[in-house]
Amino acid sequence: MERFAFLIHPISVRKDVARKYPIARYLPEPWVERALTLIPPKMISHITGIRSARGVEAEGWFVGCPLTPRQFLALDVDFVTRRIIRAAQVAQQLGAKIVGLGAYTS
Repeated sequence: MERFAFLIHPISVRKDVARKYPIARYLPEPWVERALTLIPPKMISHITGIRSARGVEAEGWFVGCPLTPRQFLALDVDFVTRRIIRAAQVAQQLGAKIVGLGAYTS
């Protein structure tokens, strides 16, 4: 079985972060973004049931890198790079052999 992961991140505090952490709807966005810098990357969902035309099965994971687009652009580049690397390490620990970079993680 082939194994992969795809790194994702929230696009919006009000929509994406608040879906996972409802309290975020009531807090100022800068506070929520500060809190996101303290949350480590983690597995968001497990993807199963993939089969190629040749019958090869695959499974994978979405791994969340909890930074918003604004943070990817504004935070120290070394911090952001370390966070992306840590997300890829989570994917590797789950068994992923290849990792795709989504949106701002690329």
